Amino acid sequence: LLFSLPSCARLLMPLDSEKERVVVLVDMDCFYVQVEQKANPELKGKPCAVVQYKTWQGGGIVAVSYEARAQGVKRGMMGVEAMRKCPGLQLARIPEAHGKANLSRYRQASGQVLAVLSRFAVIERASIDEVYADLTAEAGRRLKQPGLLQQAVTLLGSTCVEGFPRDRDSRAPPLSALHREEARREGLQAWLDSLPADRDQGSPELLLTAGALIVEEMRAAVEAETGYRCSAGISHNKVLAKLSCGLNKPNRQTLLPMESVDRLFDTLPISTIRNLGGKLGESVSQLLQVHNMGQLRAFSQAQLHTSFGVKTGSWLFDLCRGLDFEPVRPRYFPKSIGCSKNFMGKEALTMCEQVKHWLLQLSTELEERLLQDQQQNGRTARKLAVGLQLEEEGQSRSFSRSCPLPGPDAQRLAQRAWTLIQACNTAQPPQAAWSPPVIGLSLSARDFLETSVVSARSITDFLTGSSSQSPGAGAAPNPGRVGGAQSPVRGLGPWGAHRAGTITSFFVPAPTHKTCPSPDPVTHTLPAQPSSLSIAPLTSPPPLSPTPPPVPETPPSPAPHPSPSHTPPLGRRDSEHTEPAEMDLPGMSFFKRKALARSPGQPPPDPPLSPGLPTEVLVRCARCGESTLPWQVAEHKDFHFAQDLQRSLSTLPPPSPPARTKQKAVDQLRAPGKRARTGSKTLDWYFQKAPP
Repeated sequence: LLFSLPSCARLLMPLDSEKERVVVLVDMDCFYVQVEQKANPELKGKPCAVVQYKTWQGGGIVAVSYEARAQGVKRGMMGVEAMRKCPGLQLARIPEAHGKANLSRYRQASGQVLAVLSRFAVIERASIDEVYADLTAEAGRRLKQPGLLQQAVTLLGSTCVEGFPRDRDSRAPPLSALHREEARREGLQAWLDSLPADRDQGSPELLLTAGALIVEEMRAAVEAETGYRCSAGISHNKVLAKLSCGLNKPNRQTLLPMESVDRLFDTLPISTIRNLGGKLGESVSQLLQVHNMGQLRAFSQAQLHTSFGVKTGSWLFDLCRGLDFEPVRPRYFPKSIGCSKNFMGKEALTMCEQVKHWLLQLSTELEERLLQDQQQNGRTARKLAVGLQLEEEGQSRSFSRSCPLPGPDAQRLAQRAWTLIQACNTAQPPQAAWSPPVIGLSLSARDFLETSVVSARSITDFLTGSSSQSPGAGAAPNPGRVGGAQSPVRGLGPWGAHRAGTITSFFVPAPTHKTCPSPDPVTHTLPAQPSSLSIAPLTSPPPLSPTPPPVPETPPSPAPHPSPSHTPPLGRRDSEHTEPAEMDLPGMSFFKRKALARSPGQPPPDPPLSPGLPTEVLVRCARCGESTLPWQVAEHKDFHFAQDLQRSLSTLPPPSPPARTKQKAVDQLRAPGKRARTGSKTLDWYFQKAPP
């Protein structure tokens, strides 16, 4: 039976401990507008909005100041329509780069805010303008400070307590600004008067109050150091913190105690709850015929299990009672870095060249962001994901493909992305057109690894006790990783190069007086288009010990191999380098014998390739002529290495038979009904022709 992390936390965490958590959500107020107002101080205090870079109809509005909201301007409107509602509206346009919106200035501003918040607690970045934090431990330490709560009325100058005063009707019409401030002070005083007299109890109410004091300091530090204002929600879990954060915006923080949850949920629509704003919330409302969260409390847990399954039903049963066991996971950096572009209406892409053009534009932006992230955050992405949205018969279909990341290089990223998605093109040859039309493209890099982990010692260092770095030295970038020195396979990173310390080194025989033929060097070349790549020959790794190994008496004769300058035609093998007499050598591997079984005059059939895969992006092996995908080069080289290993081991003298001094004792211990083995059969035995 498998459980998700929140499910396991629910089983291990009692209800009382759930109420003792202090979880905070910090949300920037009209973040894009504040960034533009900081860049242009003349916009402060005026109704303004941020619009997309496109100028048609004034551009689509993505952020609205509170002054403009008061006059009916909403997000999603076109600029021309918003100007009719608010004639004095000031429009700030998002910058453009690579044919799409450039959000760099907003990401930089978000990083400044995160740097301030991370000084107070371990944070979880939820979006570009939202951050979760768990202040339970810090709130417990603050409670031990004498006289802290006596100053709470003064220190909590922007804190609202939901449900206080208790006699206020939550369905009453909104108050004016003056009456809202009076109600806030009255509710805060009523909350402080209800706290337990014993300050050493560490009750949930006291912890929330201490957490509110910390959040006041966090918000004040953000405004003082960055100039941006934010709101916050303080409660016992993520759902309640997210909900309370939006109750008293802007530049306010709201404390939501557990005793006020039921009263709030009785009038709260289901769609306003975190994770219930989409299809799940719609199915809950339609199936159960409910509209508010409080109405879900009328259903038993068994009824919810029947309608939505055990996992979702249990989550809904707890959620309608204000319980959520999802922990705050430390995450300072985003889990993925991506960019996307939509092509709606007449802008839909219908030609292959258009798709390639926009893949290159997205790859260029992704390259810039990956290099910047690697320099600032010291991490490297290892996986590339490509998203494709097609329009077919009025319906949109989405596809997603992923592969190892070839490195932060725009040309290789675009070529790899094209390789992954071009099979989705159903147009007839020569496929100059693309069908169905593309209405969305996205590229993202994920599966990040820290540079310190990338440059960690290999397994050989642990087995031999040697290290490439001196103790205490800083970790240097791994040459096979993105961001380090150039690897033998430029752009393929660790997937296309053999280095000392890999599996090859464990299969190299130790030097002895008997000589064995060395493995054939393997050389692969990539075509010059779109970029010239080369793969270094596979040779024996250097010795792990500083002492050089003994030199054999007779130098080994190199096995014949194709010249690096000669590249056989695609799909052919250089059979002319192999003598026909090799077919009769004893101990020859099964794979080599099958390869040599073909007639020298008849070329082998071309290997099957993926449908629609262009040959110019494939890697051609100069040894056997097979074509493989770039990220399968290492596996193909291992295949040749296994052949060489089998051939080298077959030339060694057979081991001497073991002594038979203990054979009698073994025969006595053998079960009486078990037949003794008379011999062993090799793999070649099963492929021999039956005698006539």
